[in-house]
Amino acid sequence: MLLWAMSALFLAIQVPHTPVEQLHAAARSGDAGEVTRLLNSGVNVDARDDLGSTPLLDAAWEGHADVVRVLLAHGADVNASREGATALEYAVLTGRAAIVAQLLKAGARTDVRDRFGATVLHIAAGRGCLEVLNMLLDAHADIEALDQMDHTPLETAIFQNQLNLVPVLLARGANPSRASPVDGRQPIHLACIRGFAAVIPELVAAGASPVAKDRFGQTPLDLALAYKNGNVVAALLKLGPRLQESQAAADSAMEAAALRGQTEIVRILADNGYDVNRPTPSGSTCLNDAALKGQKKVAQLLLEHGAKVNVPDSSGSFALHNAAIGGDAEMVAMMLDHGAEIDARDAESGATALMLAASLGRAAAVRLLLDRGANPKLADKAGHTALDRARQTDSKETIDLLSHR
Repeated sequence: MLLWAMSALFLAIQVPHTPVEQLHAAARSGDAGEVTRLLNSGVNVDARDDLGSTPLLDAAWEGHADVVRVLLAHGADVNASREGATALEYAVLTGRAAIVAQLLKAGARTDVRDRFGATVLHIAAGRGCLEVLNMLLDAHADIEALDQMDHTPLETAIFQNQLNLVPVLLARGANPSRASPVDGRQPIHLACIRGFAAVIPELVAAGASPVAKDRFGQTPLDLALAYKNGNVVAALLKLGPRLQESQAAADSAMEAAALRGQTEIVRILADNGYDVNRPTPSGSTCLNDAALKGQKKVAQLLLEHGAKVNVPDSSGSFALHNAAIGGDAEMVAMMLDHGAEIDARDAESGATALMLAASLGRAAAVRLLLDRGANPKLADKAGHTALDRARQTDSKETIDLLSHR
């Protein structure tokens, strides 16, 4: 395209000698009177120059609406092309709405494709020209046509950040749930990858699923997290009538991140409105999970975002209990520093954190709990103290620590 434009410029500054050269020069310069004179003198309206262009192609590229009108009135072939490009493509590409209107009225085809497989509607969607887009849709351009990237005009608009066109395309019938046969991704997946939060509610309102999975099993939320697009995460967590679906996906993502120590995912979710005290799908809390797995960075993030240390899971255990079971003394200390009740009992056995640590021979955790004031004399529902439990293990260090208290 650029080479052709440069070549056309070169020809434009040459002195035209033949009537055909004069016609092309007049078309490129916008001299409608000279074009009329030459055509009336018998010059072929579709005569090609040395580059293979017609006067109509020249006038459309340069944006001379008056010349286009004269050429069409003299019967110019509205669908003539050069290397596959038509006058309509040139007018759409350059955003010349007046010329687009003339060409469409004269019968310009909207289904001709460029070398990338794009139709003029794809080009308009990628350029962001609303007026031209509506003209093409009024002319029945195929709203679901696919280019070589397997994108529809809607997906092209999202991909090219022409978000003002998205509601128009949706209102005109674009499918918000079309899944690519290549990767199974829908327009909402593209928006999540690109970080375009503003169009998420529009796509969902039009019927897109906020939890649709692509061929790799990734939901929109998964992709938003993978690309660290926190604004999209926030949008997905505020979807009104579709909130339950999106919230469930967020719950699963947060639970997995807390258990695996994926601090960035935890941070993005927490920073963008996720309630860190929500029960996890398995009935625990994110803080309890992090405490059990010794995920100290995750636990610290959760605490900074308001996680409560004395919230029981479905079995009646607290974060301190889980930290004691995990045996990480630093995690135990973190829970205590944030207000964990040191002698709180779990609901099932009535065990304290000290008893649970002793049961597993977690000597470091036992030492810290004792130093912080845990009561070694308490007994569980079965009447067993921490020392009784320690004696069921082979941890001499744990037994010694409790025997001297």
